[in-house]
Amino acid sequence: MSARTIEVALVGSGYWGANLCRVLAQSPSIRLRWICDSDAGNLQRAARLAPMAQTTAEYDDVLGDGDVSAVVIATPVASHHALAMAAMRAGKHVLVEKPLARTSAEGAEMCAFAEEHGLVLMVGHTFLYNSAVRWIKRAIDSGDLGDIRYAFCRRLNLGIVRHDVDVLWDLGSHDISILAHWFDRPVESVAAVGNSFLQPGIAEVAFAHLTYRGNIAGHVQVSWLDPAKVRQITVVGSRKMLVYDDMSADARIAVLDKGIDVGSIDESLGEFESFSQYQLIVRAGDVWLPRVDFPEPLGVEVEEFARCVAEGATPVSDGRFGLEVVRTLERLSAAMAASTLQLA
Repeated sequence: MSARTIEVALVGSGYWGANLCRVLAQSPSIRLRWICDSDAGNLQRAARLAPMAQTTAEYDDVLGDGDVSAVVIATPVASHHALAMAAMRAGKHVLVEKPLARTSAEGAEMCAFAEEHGLVLMVGHTFLYNSAVRWIKRAIDSGDLGDIRYAFCRRLNLGIVRHDVDVLWDLGSHDISILAHWFDRPVESVAAVGNSFLQPGIAEVAFAHLTYRGNIAGHVQVSWLDPAKVRQITVVGSRKMLVYDDMSADARIAVLDKGIDVGSIDESLGEFESFSQYQLIVRAGDVWLPRVDFPEPLGVEVEEFARCVAEGATPVSDGRFGLEVVRTLERLSAAMAASTLQLA
């Protein structure tokens, strides 16, 4: 182990926790010391992925180990606040899966405690560590796409149907975090509708619309009931457009030199002023498929966590970022509930 290696405990080794277990066990910057889960079957599977780690069903075993400097939490969202607060009170840094908490009040308390005690609180918004998402962020910030007009996100598949949160908090949190990272500006208004077909009160299909400061629109479609797995975002700028397809093996990003330009009509044509002062010019140019190296985003995320713990740095998806995502999700949930009442 190097001087920068941190000792970590994983809490929760279910569906997503198993992925974290594998990545943590393989990380050169981390020694996975404990795996904690109340399910014996989950612990057995995790032990095969990380035979070097001790296993336990008791969280106190993790909290009482002074050699553990950080805890990774991959449990249902309802338990995030209690588990993270207990870990931070024990002086341990925390990486908690998305969303940060089930309410913004819980999330704010977590952020305040971490800041007061100099602890790293990071949220597992994995797509912020996706090379394609980062490439697009640079393209937006550089102005290469021009002024951003809107983004349309589709995240669809058949299952996994969850019982603790609806599809907006599950799948939609990915796209809300991506748009927040790309646009980096406040959300001024939201609207949302959702439908429950399998479980009363838990939407399996949702459509959300967000308006960001500067008249940038974001639209999100998420579903657990779609026949095809889709992970696609279209970004429309005034100069160029792009399509990000996370399911594509060889064309993950396509940049299109297309658009509609607004041109002024010569003032000498005064007799046409009653129709319009402008003309709209459709432009269609080349399509560019940039090459982007693609390391596993979860591995990049884990290495970022280890670095921030070792150096006292702030991660891209820190607690405050995760808190803003939760606040946006709360606003969308309220809008969805209001639209459901109106429809009824």
